[in-house]
Amino acid sequence: MILYHGSDVGGLTELKPFLSEHKKPYIYLSSNPVVALLYTVKPVPKPFSFYPYGFSGEKVVYSEYYKNCFEEIYKGKKGYLYECENVKNIENPTAINCAYTCEEPIEINRCIEIEDVYNKFMEYKEMDLFEIKSFEKISEKELNFVYDDMKRTIEQYDLKNNPKSPMSEFIKTHFSNVWLEEY
Repeated sequence: MILYHGSDVGGLTELKPFLSEHKKPYIYLSSNPVVALLYTVKPVPKPFSFYPYGFSGEKVVYSEYYKNCFEEIYKGKKGYLYECENVKNIENPTAINCAYTCEEPIEINRCIEIEDVYNKFMEYKEMDLFEIKSFEKISEKELNFVYDDMKRTIEQYDLKNNPKSPMSEFIKTHFSNVWLEEY
């Protein structure tokens, strides 16, 4: 089985575990290149993440939680899809059907350099492997779930007292209604 790892860093010959948001050093991999491609761009730095996607069958569906979110994040960005074969000791701790982790270094077999990640997603869209759920189609219930998650992030990381943090700036810019709320 070929597993993919998306990165914004080129020239790698080996993937090494790093401390993840799951508090363990992992390498994240996917059997789905569309999912791995999402991770070639980092909208916010670790320990934060912003990858609002899900699935409709096998198709990856990206939900735009603010207008033109997808294009703003991915258009014009360069990325690298690393292909790894015969990876041993992989696990699936997230229960996402195509997501795997490994705690040992992995040799890279091939690398696909992508000049414009957005354009590559548009190719996947034409192949019916990818879909963008526009902001206008997001339900109020789903948005409220996202807003509640943003509020938890603000509280957990005390972002109101660290307004220059990249995550604070991201929330202020794209979710100002959440940032301005008192709680």
